[in-house]
Amino acid sequence: MAANNAGSIRFAPKGKILVAPIGTEAPEDVTTPWAAAWKELGYVSPDGCELTPSVDTQAVDVWQSAVPVKFVVNGAACTLKFTLLQFDADATALYFGTEWKAATKDDGTTIANTFILDLASTPNLAEKALAVEWGDANSTSRLVIPRGMISEREGLKLTRTNSQSLGVTFEALDSAGRLGYILTNAAGITAAA
Repeated sequence: MAANNAGSIRFAPKGKILVAPIGTEAPEDVTTPWAAAWKELGYVSPDGCELTPSVDTQAVDVWQSAVPVKFVVNGAACTLKFTLLQFDADATALYFGTEWKAATKDDGTTIANTFILDLASTPNLAEKALAVEWGDANSTSRLVIPRGMISEREGLKLTRTNSQSLGVTFEALDSAGRLGYILTNAAGITAAA
């Protein structure tokens, strides 16, 4: 049984969300800086990032017992929800699932200082690697999703008095048998015997 330890209570006053192309290597520890291919998505709403791992199971019932004798796994998921507050190239490309390009005229010449984000009627599903780093004064943790995609988008409200926000749900996809992993240097975490 675990002893009461206030030092094991964690907060996440500092954090960041990063994206990279599929196959981009993540640091092997929590102190190595992220490589340039990992793009930080900037400010996130005060709600931070909500991580939900889930396992969908099915009970195996038998004639001889009123309770299940076993469970089988039907599916597993790792879902992240967050709201980006910066309306810049990296955040909007993730939200809309496509990349910004230089705008061009019908004759193919570039339009100065104008960029276009094509919203296709049959969009390609954009897969990305995603990482979340969080911590406090005593620890740092990193969640790495090697392969995933945006599965839901909240509506983008354009109003006079509120900042634009890009609310998304990011769903991990299988990557060689894993959904992702967490690295930490938090005190009180030890390897299983």
